[in-house]
Amino acid sequence: MEITDQGRRRWRGWLFRWLSAAYLLTIFGLPSAGAFLLARNFTGAIFAVPGWAVGFVLVAGVLSVPHQFAVRPGKFRCDVRTRMYFHRRMYGLCWTAVYYNKPVYFLCLSIPLLKRIVFRLFGYRGSMNFTIYPDTWIRDLPVLRFGEGAYISNRATLGTNIILKNGFILVGPITLGEKALVGHLAMIGPGVEVENNAEIGVGSVVGINATVEESAFIGPRSNIGHGARIGRRASIGHSSVIDSGAQVGDGVTLAACTNLRRTAVAKCV
Repeated sequence: MEITDQGRRRWRGWLFRWLSAAYLLTIFGLPSAGAFLLARNFTGAIFAVPGWAVGFVLVAGVLSVPHQFAVRPGKFRCDVRTRMYFHRRMYGLCWTAVYYNKPVYFLCLSIPLLKRIVFRLFGYRGSMNFTIYPDTWIRDLPVLRFGEGAYISNRATLGTNIILKNGFILVGPITLGEKALVGHLAMIGPGVEVENNAEIGVGSVVGINATVEESAFIGPRSNIGHGARIGRRASIGHSSVIDSGAQVGDGVTLAACTNLRRTAVAKCV
């Protein structure tokens, strides 16, 4: 008998509740069982705790693999009964199990081999020569790209997805070029590209689909609107507002607290 679309939706809603519980039980349970077996003798007990940590991230990463195809740019309805969002949520469950387990995640970021294994398992395909911290918010690793030497400060947010009021989620890639720097508490929206050697200052916000070109500088506490373009070697003074769609030309320097209106173009003269 053919299953209708409505039937599939009901089936996914039911499956999500049970599968998410099963995933969490597996992520926490399998490493715990292994650690218990190791701890039965003195020699094994030495490896029980690190073995549990490594097993935890490996199990979570492997479970995320079947769902990574759904972590891609687009706009999706926030309903686990739909195919794409169902798999996004399952991927997110696996990743956040690692991300919010801060001692384990810190261990992953501190050991280069383990960092590489975990990020690759969760679908990241960019350079591994980057710096990031346990309290830097990242998700949707398949749509992140970091260049060689990129630096993302602690408590920065790489917002590859945004929940919309109309019940949809907007997902977009974030690209950081070679030696790009994202400052403390900065927030970057989906679709943003920060090119080589560019810097996003402390506490700044960069909106959806904005572009910060090579060697540009955005001063602290500045606000770069959706779709704005900051040209090569441009410098934006602190606490400035660059409205959505505005353009700052190559080599332009703007004073602190500048307010550049929508569709405006700042050029060198």
